[in-house]
Amino acid sequence: MRARKQLRIAQVVASTGNGGLERHAYDLSDGLVAKGHDVTFLTTATLMPRVPSNVRAVELPLDGNRNNPAVLYRLWRELRDGKFDIVHAQGSKAAQMVSRVKWALPAGVKTIGTLHNQKRNVQAFRKLDHAIGVSKALSKDINRDSCTTVYHGLKTELWQDELPTVKRNNRLLMLAVGRLVEAKGFDLLLSAWTNVDADLLIVGDGPDKELLENQIEKLGLEGKVTLQGRVKNVPGYMKAADGVVVSSRREGFSYVVAEALLCRCPVVSTDVPVANEVLDKSLIMGTDPRSISDTLCRLIEDIEAWRRQCESAFEFALDEFVFEKMLEKTERLYFDLLDARH
Repeated sequence: MRARKQLRIAQVVASTGNGGLERHAYDLSDGLVAKGHDVTFLTTATLMPRVPSNVRAVELPLDGNRNNPAVLYRLWRELRDGKFDIVHAQGSKAAQMVSRVKWALPAGVKTIGTLHNQKRNVQAFRKLDHAIGVSKALSKDINRDSCTTVYHGLKTELWQDELPTVKRNNRLLMLAVGRLVEAKGFDLLLSAWTNVDADLLIVGDGPDKELLENQIEKLGLEGKVTLQGRVKNVPGYMKAADGVVVSSRREGFSYVVAEALLCRCPVVSTDVPVANEVLDKSLIMGTDPRSISDTLCRLIEDIEAWRRQCESAFEFALDEFVFEKMLEKTERLYFDLLDARH
Protein backbone atom coordinates (compact mmCIF):
# COMPACT_ATOMS: atom_id res chain seq x y z
CA MET A 1 0.00 0.00 0.00
CA ARG A 2 1.32 3.44 -0.89
CA ALA A 3 2.07 5.95 1.85
CA ARG A 4 -1.12 7.53 3.16
CA LYS A 5 -1.93 10.19 5.71
CA GLN A 6 -2.35 9.49 9.38
CA LEU A 7 -5.95 8.72 10.29
CA ARG A 8 -7.82 9.61 13.45
CA ILE A 9 -9.78 6.47 14.35
CA ALA A 10 -12.29 5.78 17.11
CA GLN A 11 -12.80 2.16 18.15
CA VAL A 12 -16.10 1.81 20.05
CA VAL A 13 -16.40 -1.32 22.22
CA ALA A 14 -19.51 -1.59 24.42
CA SER A 15 -18.91 -5.07 25.83
CA THR A 16 -17.53 -6.33 29.13
CA GLY A 17 -16.29 -9.75 28.07
CA ASN A 18 -12.89 -11.21 27.36
CA GLY A 19 -13.48 -13.09 24.12
CA GLY A 20 -12.82 -12.85 20.42
CA LEU A 21 -14.47 -9.46 19.94
CA GLU A 22 -12.35 -7.77 22.58
CA ARG A 23 -9.19 -9.58 21.51
CA HIS A 24 -9.76 -8.43 17.94
CA ALA A 25 -10.34 -4.80 18.97
CA TYR A 26 -7.22 -4.67 21.15
CA ASP A 27 -4.98 -6.20 18.48
CA LEU A 28 -6.40 -4.05 15.69
CA SER A 29 -5.97 -0.84 17.70
CA ASP A 30 -2.42 -1.75 18.66
CA GLY A 31 -1.55 -2.53 15.03
CA LEU A 32 -3.09 0.69 13.70
CA VAL A 33 -1.05 2.75 16.17
CA ALA A 34 2.09 0.89 15.08
CA LYS A 35 1.29 1.94 11.50
CA GLY A 36 1.22 5.60 12.54
CA HIS A 37 -2.49 6.22 13.09
CA ASP A 38 -4.09 8.02 16.03
CA VAL A 39 -6.47 5.59 17.74
CA THR A 40 -8.91 6.29 20.57
CA PHE A 41 -10.58 3.33 22.30
CA LEU A 42 -13.99 4.26 23.73
CA THR A 43 -15.09 1.50 26.06
CA THR A 44 -16.50 0.31 29.39
CA ALA A 45 -14.83 0.48 32.79
CA THR A 46 -14.33 -3.29 32.71
CA LEU A 47 -12.20 -3.19 29.57
CA MET A 48 -10.19 -0.05 30.37
CA PRO A 49 -7.30 -1.91 32.09
CA ARG A 50 -6.88 -4.24 29.09
CA VAL A 51 -6.58 -1.58 26.39
CA PRO A 52 -3.04 -1.60 24.92
CA SER A 53 -0.83 0.98 26.59
CA ASN A 54 -0.06 2.76 23.32
CA VAL A 55 -3.75 3.38 22.61
CA ARG A 56 -5.64 6.34 24.10
CA ALA A 57 -8.57 4.99 26.13
CA VAL A 58 -11.75 6.82 27.12
CA GLU A 59 -14.13 5.33 29.67
CA LEU A 60 -17.85 5.63 28.93
CA PRO A 61 -20.86 3.87 30.57
CA LEU A 62 -21.52 1.86 27.40
CA ASP A 63 -22.32 -1.32 29.35
CA GLY A 64 -25.74 0.01 30.37
CA ASN A 65 -28.93 0.56 28.37
CA ARG A 66 -28.01 1.09 24.72
CA ASN A 67 -30.98 3.48 24.36
CA ASN A 68 -30.10 5.69 27.33
CA PRO A 69 -30.17 9.29 26.00
CA ALA A 70 -27.54 10.47 28.48
CA VAL A 71 -25.09 7.73 27.44
CA LEU A 72 -25.74 8.33 23.74
CA TYR A 73 -25.14 12.04 24.27
CA ARG A 74 -21.79 11.38 25.95
CA LEU A 75 -20.79 9.02 23.13
CA TRP A 76 -21.80 11.57 20.48
CA ARG A 77 -19.87 14.33 22.26
CA GLU A 78 -16.68 12.24 22.38
CA LEU A 79 -17.04 11.33 18.71
CA ARG A 80 -17.72 14.94 17.74
CA ASP A 81 -14.88 16.43 19.75
CA GLY A 82 -12.39 13.79 18.64
CA LYS A 83 -12.42 15.04 15.04
CA PHE A 84 -12.22 11.45 13.80
CA ASP A 85 -11.96 10.30 10.22
CA ILE A 86 -13.28 6.82 11.04
CA VAL A 87 -15.65 5.61 13.77
CA HIS A 88 -15.47 1.82 14.01
CA ALA A 89 -18.08 0.05 16.14
CA GLN A 90 -16.99 -3.39 17.32
CA GLY A 91 -19.97 -5.68 17.87
CA SER A 92 -23.72 -5.39 17.67
CA LYS A 93 -24.32 -3.19 20.72
CA ALA A 94 -21.67 -0.67 19.72
CA ALA A 95 -23.06 -0.61 16.16
CA GLN A 96 -26.54 0.14 17.45
CA MET A 97 -25.27 3.00 19.60
CA VAL A 98 -23.12 4.52 16.85
CA SER A 99 -25.98 4.22 14.34
CA ARG A 100 -28.20 6.25 16.68
CA VAL A 101 -25.77 9.19 16.82
CA LYS A 102 -24.43 8.94 13.27
CA TRP A 103 -26.76 11.62 11.94
CA ALA A 104 -25.24 14.23 14.27
CA LEU A 105 -21.56 13.50 13.55
CA PRO A 106 -19.49 16.04 11.62
CA ALA A 107 -19.66 15.85 7.83
CA GLY A 108 -17.05 13.55 6.32
CA VAL A 109 -16.81 11.12 9.23
CA LYS A 110 -17.16 7.55 8.02
CA THR A 111 -18.81 4.92 10.22
CA ILE A 112 -18.18 1.21 10.06
CA GLY A 113 -19.30 -1.75 12.18
CA THR A 114 -17.92 -5.26 12.61
CA LEU A 115 -20.29 -8.16 13.30
CA HIS A 116 -18.46 -10.76 15.39
CA ASN A 117 -21.27 -13.21 16.22
CA GLN A 118 -24.60 -14.34 14.83
CA LYS A 119 -27.38 -11.92 15.81
CA ARG A 120 -31.08 -11.86 15.03
CA ASN A 121 -31.13 -8.11 14.53
CA VAL A 122 -28.41 -6.67 12.27
CA GLN A 123 -30.27 -3.55 11.16
CA ALA A 124 -27.72 -1.25 12.80
CA PHE A 125 -24.97 -2.52 10.50
CA ARG A 126 -27.05 -1.49 7.48
CA LYS A 127 -27.35 2.06 8.80
CA LEU A 128 -23.58 2.62 8.97
CA ASP A 129 -21.46 3.58 5.97
CA HIS A 130 -19.92 0.13 5.74
CA ALA A 131 -20.00 -3.21 7.53
CA ILE A 132 -17.52 -6.03 8.17
CA GLY A 133 -18.32 -9.67 8.85
CA VAL A 134 -15.57 -11.77 10.44
CA SER A 135 -16.76 -14.72 8.35
CA LYS A 136 -18.57 -15.10 5.04
CA ALA A 137 -21.61 -16.39 6.93
CA LEU A 138 -21.83 -13.22 9.03
CA SER A 139 -21.31 -11.01 5.97
CA LYS A 140 -24.24 -12.83 4.36
CA ASP A 141 -26.35 -12.23 7.49
CA ILE A 142 -25.74 -8.48 7.22
CA ASN A 143 -27.14 -8.68 3.68
CA ARG A 144 -25.96 -5.41 2.16
CA ASP A 145 -23.77 -4.50 -0.80
CA SER A 146 -21.30 -2.41 1.21
CA CYS A 147 -20.05 -5.25 3.40
CA THR A 148 -16.60 -6.83 3.47
CA THR A 149 -15.43 -10.11 4.99
CA VAL A 150 -12.29 -9.60 7.09
CA TYR A 151 -11.25 -12.68 9.04
CA HIS A 152 -9.75 -12.36 12.49
CA GLY A 153 -5.97 -12.38 12.30
CA LEU A 154 -3.75 -14.06 14.88
CA LYS A 155 -0.28 -13.04 15.99
CA THR A 156 1.61 -16.26 15.38
CA GLU A 157 4.90 -14.81 16.63
CA LEU A 158 3.47 -15.13 20.15
CA TRP A 159 3.33 -18.91 19.79
CA GLN A 160 6.97 -19.74 20.29
CA ASP A 161 6.59 -21.29 23.75
CA GLU A 162 7.90 -24.79 24.31
CA LEU A 163 5.47 -27.66 23.94
CA PRO A 164 3.77 -28.58 27.22
CA THR A 165 4.24 -32.01 28.73
CA VAL A 166 1.04 -33.88 27.93
CA LYS A 167 0.24 -37.19 29.61
CA ARG A 168 -0.58 -40.01 27.19
CA ASN A 169 -2.08 -43.42 27.92
CA ASN A 170 -0.85 -45.24 24.81
CA ARG A 171 -3.86 -43.86 22.90
CA LEU A 172 -4.36 -41.03 20.46
CA LEU A 173 -4.90 -37.65 22.11
CA MET A 174 -7.59 -35.28 20.83
CA LEU A 175 -7.90 -31.68 21.99
CA ALA A 176 -10.97 -29.47 22.42
CA VAL A 177 -10.66 -25.81 23.42
CA GLY A 178 -13.14 -23.19 24.55
CA ARG A 179 -15.13 -21.60 27.31
CA LEU A 180 -17.22 -24.18 29.15
CA VAL A 181 -20.62 -22.93 28.03
CA GLU A 182 -23.59 -24.45 26.21
CA ALA A 183 -22.70 -22.84 22.87
CA LYS A 184 -19.43 -24.80 22.64
CA GLY A 185 -21.23 -28.16 22.69
CA PHE A 186 -18.87 -29.98 25.05
CA ASP A 187 -21.85 -31.95 26.39
CA LEU A 188 -22.40 -33.31 22.87
CA LEU A 189 -18.73 -34.18 22.61
CA LEU A 190 -18.74 -36.10 25.88
CA SER A 191 -21.80 -38.09 24.82
CA ALA A 192 -20.02 -38.97 21.59
CA TRP A 193 -16.78 -39.92 23.32
CA THR A 194 -18.12 -43.14 24.79
CA ASN A 195 -17.63 -44.64 21.32
CA VAL A 196 -14.25 -43.06 20.47
CA ASP A 197 -11.01 -44.97 21.07
CA ALA A 198 -8.88 -41.97 22.01
CA ASP A 199 -8.23 -39.69 24.95
CA LEU A 200 -9.76 -36.22 25.07
CA LEU A 201 -8.24 -33.14 26.70
CA ILE A 202 -10.62 -30.18 27.10
CA VAL A 203 -8.83 -26.86 27.64
CA GLY A 204 -10.86 -23.99 29.06
CA ASP A 205 -12.97 -22.91 32.01
CA GLY A 206 -16.47 -21.61 32.52
CA PRO A 207 -19.82 -21.91 34.30
CA ASP A 208 -20.62 -25.40 32.93
CA LYS A 209 -17.56 -27.03 34.50
CA GLU A 210 -19.50 -28.86 37.23
CA LEU A 211 -22.12 -30.08 34.75
CA LEU A 212 -19.40 -31.50 32.51
CA GLU A 213 -17.60 -33.11 35.46
CA ASN A 214 -20.85 -34.82 36.44
CA GLN A 215 -21.40 -35.96 32.86
CA ILE A 216 -17.89 -37.42 32.68
CA GLU A 217 -18.55 -39.39 35.88
CA LYS A 218 -21.99 -40.54 34.74
CA LEU A 219 -20.65 -41.78 31.39
CA GLY A 220 -17.66 -43.50 32.98
CA LEU A 221 -15.15 -41.38 31.06
CA GLU A 222 -12.74 -40.76 33.97
CA GLY A 223 -9.18 -41.37 32.79
CA LYS A 224 -10.28 -41.00 29.18
CA VAL A 225 -11.46 -37.38 29.29
CA THR A 226 -9.65 -34.63 31.22
CA LEU A 227 -10.84 -31.10 31.94
CA GLN A 228 -7.51 -29.28 31.87
CA GLY A 229 -8.78 -25.84 32.81
CA ARG A 230 -7.45 -22.61 31.35
CA VAL A 231 -3.89 -22.61 29.95
CA LYS A 232 -1.65 -19.89 28.54
CA ASN A 233 -0.09 -21.87 25.71
CA VAL A 234 -3.07 -23.18 23.72
CA PRO A 235 -1.09 -23.45 20.44
CA GLY A 236 1.46 -25.56 22.30
CA TYR A 237 -1.23 -28.04 23.26
CA MET A 238 -2.46 -28.07 19.67
CA LYS A 239 1.01 -28.93 18.40
CA ALA A 240 1.25 -31.73 20.97
CA ALA A 241 -2.15 -33.25 20.15
CA ASP A 242 -3.03 -35.62 17.31
CA GLY A 243 -6.07 -33.60 16.32
CA VAL A 244 -8.44 -30.82 17.36
CA VAL A 245 -12.21 -31.23 17.68
CA VAL A 246 -14.68 -28.32 17.56
CA SER A 247 -18.18 -29.29 18.72
CA SER A 248 -19.78 -25.82 18.85
CA ARG A 249 -23.49 -25.31 18.39
CA ARG A 250 -22.83 -21.78 17.11
CA GLU A 251 -19.90 -19.48 16.38
CA GLY A 252 -19.26 -16.18 14.63
CA PHE A 253 -15.62 -16.96 13.94
CA SER A 254 -13.94 -19.99 15.47
CA TYR A 255 -10.56 -18.90 16.79
CA VAL A 256 -9.92 -22.55 17.67
CA VAL A 257 -10.20 -23.62 14.03
CA ALA A 258 -7.92 -20.79 12.93
CA GLU A 259 -5.32 -21.58 15.61
CA ALA A 260 -5.36 -25.29 14.87
CA LEU A 261 -4.86 -24.70 11.14
CA LEU A 262 -2.00 -22.26 11.77
CA CYS A 263 -0.42 -24.95 13.98
CA ARG A 264 -0.90 -27.45 11.12
CA CYS A 265 -2.91 -29.66 13.45
CA PRO A 266 -5.70 -31.71 11.84
CA VAL A 267 -9.09 -30.28 12.78
CA VAL A 268 -12.70 -31.47 12.52
CA SER A 269 -15.70 -29.30 13.32
CA THR A 270 -19.43 -28.95 13.45
CA ASP A 271 -21.08 -26.77 10.80
CA VAL A 272 -19.96 -23.35 12.07
CA PRO A 273 -17.96 -20.45 10.60
CA VAL A 274 -15.15 -20.46 9.65
CA ALA A 275 -14.78 -24.23 9.63
CA ASN A 276 -17.52 -24.61 7.03
CA GLU A 277 -15.76 -22.06 4.81
CA VAL A 278 -12.29 -23.62 4.72
CA LEU A 279 -12.44 -27.30 5.68
CA ASP A 280 -13.19 -30.19 3.36
CA LYS A 281 -16.88 -31.08 3.59
CA SER A 282 -16.00 -34.52 4.94
CA LEU A 283 -14.55 -32.78 8.02
CA ILE A 284 -17.84 -31.10 8.95
CA MET A 285 -19.96 -32.95 11.53
CA GLY A 286 -23.56 -32.64 12.61
CA THR A 287 -24.38 -31.29 16.06
CA ASP A 288 -25.43 -34.65 17.47
CA PRO A 289 -23.37 -37.26 19.34
CA ARG A 290 -23.83 -39.96 16.68
CA SER A 291 -22.50 -37.78 13.87
CA ILE A 292 -19.59 -36.61 16.01
CA SER A 293 -18.58 -40.13 17.09
CA ASP A 294 -18.96 -41.61 13.59
CA THR A 295 -16.81 -38.87 12.05
CA LEU A 296 -14.12 -39.12 14.73
CA CYS A 297 -13.94 -42.91 14.58
CA ARG A 298 -13.38 -42.66 10.82
CA LEU A 299 -10.71 -39.98 11.07
CA ILE A 300 -8.61 -41.47 13.87
CA GLU A 301 -8.14 -44.65 11.87
CA ASP A 302 -5.66 -42.73 9.70
CA ILE A 303 -4.34 -39.49 11.20
CA GLU A 304 -2.03 -38.83 8.23
CA ALA A 305 -4.94 -39.08 5.79
CA TRP A 306 -6.84 -36.63 8.01
CA ARG A 307 -3.86 -34.29 7.92
CA ARG A 308 -3.73 -34.47 4.10
CA GLN A 309 -7.40 -33.52 3.97
CA CYS A 310 -6.49 -30.34 5.86
CA GLU A 311 -3.58 -29.29 3.59
CA SER A 312 -5.53 -26.71 1.56
CA ALA A 313 -7.00 -25.28 4.78
CA PHE A 314 -3.49 -25.05 6.30
CA GLU A 315 -2.38 -22.94 3.32
CA PHE A 316 -5.52 -20.78 3.44
CA ALA A 317 -4.94 -20.07 7.12
CA LEU A 318 -1.36 -18.95 6.52
CA ASP A 319 -2.67 -16.40 4.03
CA GLU A 320 -5.91 -15.21 5.64
CA PHE A 321 -5.89 -15.89 9.39
CA VAL A 322 -2.75 -13.93 10.23
CA PHE A 323 -2.71 -10.56 11.95
CA GLU A 324 -0.84 -8.76 9.18
CA LYS A 325 -3.53 -9.61 6.61
CA MET A 326 -6.36 -8.54 8.90
CA LEU A 327 -4.63 -5.23 9.65
CA GLU A 328 -3.84 -4.58 5.98
CA LYS A 329 -7.40 -5.26 4.81
CA THR A 330 -8.95 -3.10 7.54
CA GLU A 331 -6.62 -0.16 6.92
CA ARG A 332 -7.24 -0.35 3.16
CA LEU A 333 -10.97 -0.37 3.79
CA TYR A 334 -10.70 2.80 5.90
CA PHE A 335 -8.85 4.62 3.12
CA ASP A 336 -11.25 3.38 0.43
CA LEU A 337 -14.20 4.71 2.45
CA LEU A 338 -12.56 8.10 2.87
CA ASP A 339 -11.53 8.25 -0.81
CA ALA A 340 -15.14 7.58 -1.81
CA ARG A 341 -16.38 10.74 -0.08
CA HIS A 342 -14.51 12.97 -2.52
